[in-house]
Amino acid sequence: MAHGCHTGRCALTDDREHARVSRSHWVTATLLLALATAGGCSGEVESEPTLEAPPDASAPGIEVEYIAHASFLLRAPDGTELLIDPYASRVWLGYDWPEGIEPDAVLITHPHYDHDAGRYRDMPFPWDASVAVVDEPGTFTFGDFTVTGVEGKHADPYGMEFGQLNTVMVIEAAGLRIAHIGDNGPLTPAVVEAMGRVDVLLMPADGVYHILSEETTQEILGSVQPRIMVPMHYRLGDLEVEEDSPSDLGDIGPWLEGREGVQRVGSHVTTLRAGELPGERTILVFERAPYVTGPGGR
Repeated sequence: MAHGCHTGRCALTDDREHARVSRSHWVTATLLLALATAGGCSGEVESEPTLEAPPDASAPGIEVEYIAHASFLLRAPDGTELLIDPYASRVWLGYDWPEGIEPDAVLITHPHYDHDAGRYRDMPFPWDASVAVVDEPGTFTFGDFTVTGVEGKHADPYGMEFGQLNTVMVIEAAGLRIAHIGDNGPLTPAVVEAMGRVDVLLMPADGVYHILSEETTQEILGSVQPRIMVPMHYRLGDLEVEEDSPSDLGDIGPWLEGREGVQRVGSHVTTLRAGELPGERTILVFERAPYVTGPGGR
């Protein structure tokens, strides 16, 4: 579904096309580097490696657009758009929800205001009844996308007011499987089994471990085994007015320190393809969308 036009977002169209070309070059370079170093030092004389042809940048994939906080817009090869976990403007977070985002469906992992646009609080929902909403377990189809909602449990001690409901969303298209775990706590073996193969895992991470401890983070990564992990649900300091706002939410920088496999997208949008997944786990860090503004239009 085509986006509506609002200040700043429509002007990004040409930049996005340029970014797609740049991203394909970045992915190709990363894969070639991995091929060149994969052999390690075995002490044996090896024949000169034959590099495979670079991946086809025109192959179908899922375009992943990071908006802010825990919200992502996914675009399938047929143009279908899924929006995940939209936040309410200036509730806990200090910035606004951008206008003009018109997805085919909205996925809501749980009824917290920073994940459901304030719907549970009876705040005005930005979309009318023509836009499907998925907020429970089950299997759903939207164009090229197949969405599987898996029943989980919100991380302690939060979410008691709604029974700690949390639905892990597994989205598949073009042979790629992306999972958004919302604010889930530890994943039980039953949840991991129901999720199935996960290529890309979107999960909370911040410098004060607001949702997931380091131990739980490693347990999830070990059990799910994603090729790409995308951190989300961290403080965006350039959009906040107060240094201690939002309360108990840390920046991503301290969390990233000392970790291996960190790659910065350099943009808020990239296309991921099943044939271009890295051989070693990569932590892929997005920029927040430039059309998201804080107080005073910053």
